[in-house]
Amino acid sequence: MELQKISQVSKTLGISTRMLRYYEQNGLIKSMKKEGYPYRVYDQANLIRLQQVIILRKLQIPVKQICVILNNPDAATVVDIFKKSIQELDIEITALSTIKIILEKFAANLEAAVDLNLNLDFMHGDTVLELTRALPLIQKNVKENVTMSDLFQAADVLNKLENVRVVFVPPMTVASVFCTGENSEAKTWQLMTDFIITNNLIEIKPDLRVFKIEHQNATGNSFGDEVWVSIPDTLAVPPGFTIKKFLGGQYAAHVLDSNGFEVALGMQDWINESDKYQYDYDGNLQRCAPPINEINSFGGMHLDLCEVLNFNNFQKPGFEIQIDYLTPIKDYAAPAAIYEEIPGSQEKCGYKASLVTKNKFRIMGFTKIISGNTSVDEFIDELKKDGRLDILNKYRKPGAPILGFGSLDLDSQTRGGWRYSVCLAEEDTTDTEAFLRHNLYVKQIDTSRWLIFEYTRGDAFDGHSACPKLGYTWNGVISGSFSATPSGEIWRPDPNNKVEMNATVYGWYPVK
Repeated sequence: MELQKISQVSKTLGISTRMLRYYEQNGLIKSMKKEGYPYRVYDQANLIRLQQVIILRKLQIPVKQICVILNNPDAATVVDIFKKSIQELDIEITALSTIKIILEKFAANLEAAVDLNLNLDFMHGDTVLELTRALPLIQKNVKENVTMSDLFQAADVLNKLENVRVVFVPPMTVASVFCTGENSEAKTWQLMTDFIITNNLIEIKPDLRVFKIEHQNATGNSFGDEVWVSIPDTLAVPPGFTIKKFLGGQYAAHVLDSNGFEVALGMQDWINESDKYQYDYDGNLQRCAPPINEINSFGGMHLDLCEVLNFNNFQKPGFEIQIDYLTPIKDYAAPAAIYEEIPGSQEKCGYKASLVTKNKFRIMGFTKIISGNTSVDEFIDELKKDGRLDILNKYRKPGAPILGFGSLDLDSQTRGGWRYSVCLAEEDTTDTEAFLRHNLYVKQIDTSRWLIFEYTRGDAFDGHSACPKLGYTWNGVISGSFSATPSGEIWRPDPNNKVEMNATVYGWYPVK
């Protein structure tokens, strides 16, 4: 029987590890500890039960009622629960009508069954899973007078990181070891563990601190692993180790569970929305001496630390690692506005380009999660047909661009796709208050530098390759880029129409 780690289950079924723990606390599922294995796992029976729980939650069945369903063999009781939910859904907004249809089918199937003993096996088949896959897990009852902006806010609340802390990590001397290649993480940890044991560091420095840095780019491709341990200034290190001065500094901290990528995205969202802090783009690699080398790859290198909080207990029976994810931040200070053309950009990368520094700014407009069964073109067609594109043009200032923003955030990641937003910058609206009444998606972007390229619709433009040609690295912390169309025509052009193909577009790419 195949056992799965919590992180595997979270990724496969698209549910957060926090929600898995919540279901376990309520007795709906149960994980187990495998002997000699540091992680908790689920067996096949609990995976099937979890699929049933997820489907019922997507159908807005409360957790207490799910307990009744899963522990009650009487089909009539379950049918009554489904019918009650159907009645409640009658007053829900149209956006949730799909849930009602599915519940009606479930209830009809159960009533038609000859055997009244309840069999829930039908709720873990591939067909039913696919049918409910697009339904979000919503934990509030949405009534008719609730707008789409309320739905976005509800989704954001469910996907926000909880208990982000701002901490100051003091300066310290560290011993560092770095490994690349296959199993680099395991090799690095083994070398560091042997070093700590050999030098009896836990005894001579009981306040030791252990940090891990994964050298990776914005897409998660790893280039090696580095581990630090704080040491006395006089301690010598063996070959393969180096001594560094960690300068410390201010960090945003959050407990790291089994899905580190979601925590990283959630931390980016938290920093974007903060009015007190910003990401330390320029100083992050300089927080140790010698500084960490930049990665010549998409997104560059981030000095985000993972600190093992209880390493001095690692030899005790039942030891489970507790880790904090630390993101370098600094106090928010509006930078001087910069807008300057880059001399020779046309010759270097083929396009005219300018460097722009922007303070934190908000975008507002309409958004959609793009996954395997949707496309940007289909979304834009929707905006044209239902009048939302006309709304954007109504509230934009003359000459201001309509922005297309392709991005990745925690909400889109947990829903198995990426986000595309058609929007305006807040400062480019004529009446922000009136505009906001149209149920908008609103997002704040962190302080950042942008390369703005000028090209036409007919150009095969690629900003990812153009930025390095001008000496800049893509800033992967701003996980997205803009296309700006001053004409307001965001739809795909007719390839036979030379006027449309020659229309100007500006590409905004975050850089450091």
